[in-house]
Amino acid sequence: MAMAKVNACDVPEGSLLAEFGGPDDYRDCFACAVPGEVTLAAFIERFYCSMAFRPERLALGLIGRGASNADAAKLARGEAQTFAAWNVVDRWETDAQGLVAEHGPAGSARASRVGGARPQTRKGRGDRTPDGVQTTKNPQILLRDFSGATASWLSVQPGTNSGTVLLFGSWVGKPDSGVVKALMPVHQWYARVLLGGV
Repeated sequence: MAMAKVNACDVPEGSLLAEFGGPDDYRDCFACAVPGEVTLAAFIERFYCSMAFRPERLALGLIGRGASNADAAKLARGEAQTFAAWNVVDRWETDAQGLVAEHGPAGSARASRVGGARPQTRKGRGDRTPDGVQTTKNPQILLRDFSGATASWLSVQPGTNSGTVLLFGSWVGKPDSGVVKALMPVHQWYARVLLGGV
């Protein structure tokens, strides 16, 4: 999967990231267009198994929050509700008919059905913003860290010329802290490195 340039973009309206938390919380979003069709599952696995993410996984392992490539694959397939320091908040998938299944915190249609709840489905892929990012119902996953202070969001959407746009975003609650504000430039740089390293 060859990577192109990573660009900052608006958080898509109606996305799990846009609707999570309060209106004054911090959110960002970065996009990267790649050739070919990439599924959400493939993006999740490549993201969390990438060399760019490996130092973070090693650091998490030192505090007892480690996760293996096999754990990342389970998350990608929807067979796990947790990964390292994160819990799945919600996950939307698209089937062959263009319907989006909202899986909820179980993280997979299979797990949701086992729990007795059927995923809801809805038509459509949404409109596009002026920068080309679709606004609703693309395949996506939102994970919140165990402390509840931050969340990570991954999504895929159709790109041009049969390509795919990979989206990576973050949420931070109570962003007015001086420490949080001071770390934002580092966070934004790191987000670009992570997405570019897929």
